[in-house]
Amino acid sequence: MDREKIKKIIADGENSNVEFKLSFSDDVITTLVAMTNRKGGLVIVGVNDKRKISGVKLDQESVQNWTNEIKNKTQPFLSVDIEKFVIDKKTIVVFDVAEFPLKPVSFKGRFYVRKNNSNHLLTLQEISEMYLRTKNSSWDFYPNRDKSLDDLDTEKIEKTKLMIEKNLAVSLGDNFSFLRKYSLIVEDDGSEYPTNASLLLFLKEPSRQTDIQIGLFQNDITIKKDKVIRRDLISEVDEVMEFVKIYILKEFIITGNPQREERWQYPIDAIREIVINAIIHRDYQEGTHSQFRVYFDKLEFWNSGWLPFDLTLDDVKAGRRKSTPRNKLVAEIFRDYGLPEPFIEEASGGFCITIFSKEFEEASILKSSEKSVEKAAQKSSEKSSEKGSEKSSEKILNLMRKRAKISAKEVAEKLGISSRAVEKQIAKLREEKLIKRIGSDKGGYWEVVKK
Repeated sequence: MDREKIKKIIADGENSNVEFKLSFSDDVITTLVAMTNRKGGLVIVGVNDKRKISGVKLDQESVQNWTNEIKNKTQPFLSVDIEKFVIDKKTIVVFDVAEFPLKPVSFKGRFYVRKNNSNHLLTLQEISEMYLRTKNSSWDFYPNRDKSLDDLDTEKIEKTKLMIEKNLAVSLGDNFSFLRKYSLIVEDDGSEYPTNASLLLFLKEPSRQTDIQIGLFQNDITIKKDKVIRRDLISEVDEVMEFVKIYILKEFIITGNPQREERWQYPIDAIREIVINAIIHRDYQEGTHSQFRVYFDKLEFWNSGWLPFDLTLDDVKAGRRKSTPRNKLVAEIFRDYGLPEPFIEEASGGFCITIFSKEFEEASILKSSEKSVEKAAQKSSEKSSEKGSEKSSEKILNLMRKRAKISAKEVAEKLGISSRAVEKQIAKLREEKLIKRIGSDKGGYWEVVKK
């Protein structure tokens, strides 16, 4: 590294990979450890945090003593490149540390990692996770000796295997060959045990470990409808999506084609991907269930587990780096099953992704959020009886008699039901030849056929 490059680094200021210190101390070693546990970096001694060069006084033994001190206080011992530079007639020392191959490295028995411009003290769980990830492993690889292969549901295994075979155009053999190929069962002491991943994916009996709490919220403290989903991970995706689709809105676009186009209040594929990511990245060791909230104008997805140690929220928002799934085996099964690649959107004491609704031209989004949520809850809390449908159809006929040009949206608002329900009723009335549409969909009107 040359002198001009160092001058530019100082001019650019501190960041996650660069820190300035006035003098050598334990703080320098702590920062070097935090940097080596991430992607490496530079600590420049003799510069203050305002980028002013103050310099340091050195004797013949200074650099060697610092090198020895770093080695003695780190485990595994840390090797650091140390160079002296003279800038503006002042001596500075640059400590250059690379990413350590087998993490984490400790300083006096404590473990740190660099996050943004600060050093983050790792928890025991984060230490374990960092170690496993540097060995290209994760918690879900490990066998659960409290369970046996009899605890796995063969139908779930077969269904997943067939879907993966279809997506990858390969043959995976019988169920046990499939499980061994994906490291979902492992041999230990002469016996085979299910891994944590296989229990999350194929356990016969529902486990609280996979709980997802999902609800329809009028506001942050008022719940109109709630549900606990306790299934295998793959089935949970579909069940969450079913709940969400009940309570979000959909409109029909008339394009002139034989079939109408559907448009949801939110992009369904994006919601599905977020749900999958929440399941893949969740910290199942912690035991806190995921919490998903549906509001009239937004969706919130909260998931336990911090951002991975080598990823910052700024990295995610800027799209600079792709996240590594916390549960590698689960992620591989989901990927080969044909579900989207994992990513991380946002974090707040875990991960919290919020999607806000845009203006929805033809949907029944009412001005009052309270009214909207109440109607959504009423719409799907139970299936309408045949008798109720007959009453709704009669009300629609009465509205059409009073105002022939009434739109489906206006009917939905007046009756307090969804546009989707109105569309179904109108289709049924047309099929029974009780109403006719005169003219175009935009400029025409309804004619109620007299019996």
